[in-house]
Amino acid sequence: MYKIIFFIGLLFSFSPFISAEARPVKVLASFTILKDFIENVGGEHVQVDSIVDPNEDPHVYEPTPDTSKKILEADIVFFNGLGFETWMSRLVEGADYKGPLVVATQGITPRLIYDPDLEGADNVVDPHAWNNVLNARVYVQNIRDALVKQDPTHKDIYESNTKAYLKKLDDLEAWIQETLCCVPKEKREIITAHDAFGYYGEAYGIKVLAPVGISTEAEASAWDVAKLVDQIKALKIKVVFVENVSNTKVMQQLSEETGAQIGGTLYSDSLSEPTGPAPTYIKMMHHNTNLIIKAMEKNEL
Repeated sequence: MYKIIFFIGLLFSFSPFISAEARPVKVLASFTILKDFIENVGGEHVQVDSIVDPNEDPHVYEPTPDTSKKILEADIVFFNGLGFETWMSRLVEGADYKGPLVVATQGITPRLIYDPDLEGADNVVDPHAWNNVLNARVYVQNIRDALVKQDPTHKDIYESNTKAYLKKLDDLEAWIQETLCCVPKEKREIITAHDAFGYYGEAYGIKVLAPVGISTEAEASAWDVAKLVDQIKALKIKVVFVENVSNTKVMQQLSEETGAQIGGTLYSDSLSEPTGPAPTYIKMMHHNTNLIIKAMEKNEL
């Protein structure tokens, strides 16, 4: 009897260590695309939450008391960087978060955009680096390295998951290149709601125009809209796109003034809900590319 009691007591004395080892790493991502990357690398050994929900706009997000609670409960926090989450430093300071902060775009060469309205500088950094699949590979490798550092016990699993996901990204890149090859270069022009697809355009040889710059916080001026109307007519572009995170009013105006059709919804800065057409990064890229190809094929030479 005493032996049984002794072993039961011994088991309970070690239970906190067993629980700690079994508990998945609590990870907080700034937005849903990053959350998807982390889930693919971490698998069952991570519990991932996103600050910004599906179909919400990270550019204009405002932290709440619930956000502060989330970040304080996290073991590790990932964010895009490149000026994307303008609210992140306020959140970290306000919540007094002391844990690891990982910039997922570390090592990516940023795209610079000339901004004539910006005082004291000629260029602004485009934060939408994930729209080039080759950059997505860098995100995933940075996530792997951070998770291995945070949880070295499962290093082999994180590395194996990363290898498998990188293969899927390679397949995605090959599919995009192969699918786009049939579209004549003279037709490769699209109109998006804000300048979120610059990396995509540079990677895949597409001219991307938008009435609003890299942030949806800005508003299109009457001059911007009038200039774009002239460009759409001159380039004989037949389709314009709305986005899941942007106001559709300007794009509807462009459609009415040029006769261009609205060609559907592109997913730019946020994934869809699980039942939508873009619940993962790979499905988002397939969805966007299919819509973009259909639109470009309608452009006149």
